[in-house]
Amino acid sequence: MSTKFLWRLWLGLIIIATLGGCSAFGSDANGNNAAAGAAGPAFSLMAGDNELAGNSGRQLSEAYKPGITLIELLKSSGVVTFAEDGFSILAVNKIFLAPDMIWQIQLGGKIITDWNSTVSREQAIVITAKPAAGDAPLLPIILTVNGGSEQPELTHSHILSYSEDLSVRGLLKSSGIVQLAEDNKTVLTVMGYTPLTSEDWKLKVNDKTLLDSGIDMKLRPQDVLEISLVLR
Repeated sequence: MSTKFLWRLWLGLIIIATLGGCSAFGSDANGNNAAAGAAGPAFSLMAGDNELAGNSGRQLSEAYKPGITLIELLKSSGVVTFAEDGFSILAVNKIFLAPDMIWQIQLGGKIITDWNSTVSREQAIVITAKPAAGDAPLLPIILTVNGGSEQPELTHSHILSYSEDLSVRGLLKSSGIVQLAEDNKTVLTVMGYTPLTSEDWKLKVNDKTLLDSGIDMKLRPQDVLEISLVLR
């Protein structure tokens, strides 16, 4: 077999591979465009100035289909957890409200009371934590439990009302889910879970780790107190 023939053979293979790659690229682009076209409505989850949607927007997009109703979309996506009656909201994106708050839902800029409203792709869904009584603005404190990869089932959040002179310790003690040690500084258990010898509970406020003395820190509206399970 001549060298000239081999070069022609290799050139032919390269051309075929290039054309195949272009074809595959075109298919991928079309697929991506189709996926983008099938994206569901925009989604926001608000507590005061805090945006808490996380990856819920992606979940809604994956569950969305033309003609779907609001309650079908929220249920099938798993973004909202409903009570046994099928209509009362227990949690949104694993976030629970204090008893003096309610969730308000807007679809396309309008407050929704009809769960069977049809959702179009162009509409935005906004779920907002509101005071249950009165028109006063919400001043929230957010308490988050982060179980990490070791105990992901513990991960959730609570939206609580701010009160003057509320400290980190005060919030932990009043939360009902945290047990402190006798020194009132160390977290022993959260939701009944005691860390293993290789684990520990760490406190953060607005993503900043607290030292032991930080437990006396006074909180402000919009603050996020996080209890994270970490490896020692």
